[in-house]
Amino acid sequence: MATKAEIKEAILNASGNPESGVVFKNVDAWAEAIVALDAPTKSTKKVEEKSEPVKETRVVSADETR
Repeated sequence: MATKAEIKEAILNASGNPESGVVFKNVDAWAEAIVALDAPTKSTKKVEEKSEPVKETRVVSADETR
C-alpha cells in the first residue's frame, strides 16, 4: 500500500506538477481519500450460516383452460 505522500506525488506527476489550480489545491484531500479506500476496515459482521435451500414448486401445466 502506498503512503499518502507517495500518492500525492503520483497525482501531481500525472497532472504535470501544477503550482496552482484545482489539482494543487485538492491533492491532499484526494490522497487522503485514496488512502482511506485501501485502509483495512474492522468488520463486526459474522459470516452467515448457510441454510437449506428453499424448495421450488414448478408448474408443469396450467390450472385453467380457455
